[in-house]
Amino acid sequence: MKTVWLQRLLKWYASIQNFMRGRYGRFDQLNKTLLVIALIGILLNPWLPFQLGRILALFLFLLLYGRFFSKKIYPRSNENQTYIRNIEKMKHFFSRKKQTTSNQQTYIFFSCPNCQQKLRAPKGKGTIRVTCSKCHQKFEQKV
Repeated sequence: MKTVWLQRLLKWYASIQNFMRGRYGRFDQLNKTLLVIALIGILLNPWLPFQLGRILALFLFLLLYGRFFSKKIYPRSNENQTYIRNIEKMKHFFSRKKQTTSNQQTYIFFSCPNCQQKLRAPKGKGTIRVTCSKCHQKFEQKV
């Protein structure tokens, strides 16, 4: 009698495994994002008109379940890879903006008196002797 519940549990587990065979079944980055946005929609529902948060959350949950139980594995994987690439582009765009502002803080930019080529040098070095990379003229610049 004690092993009946274990046998039923194993049978139920096998049926779940059989159901999930050949399905995408991954909780990837895109599914995580859909879940977080759906939960935010549920939390913001009291302040949104026309139950907009609930409708948004329902739509996103249906999309999440559709992706999770889909038998089209490669298109779901490609969707996730495209999402990751787009997120990386956005991160790179914003980090590049931050990097240019840090360049302005650590370098001084000036132009060659002969050819007007833009040059840079680290701040706080005093008066340095600079050779232009374009016309090779040597001059002194205070940085």
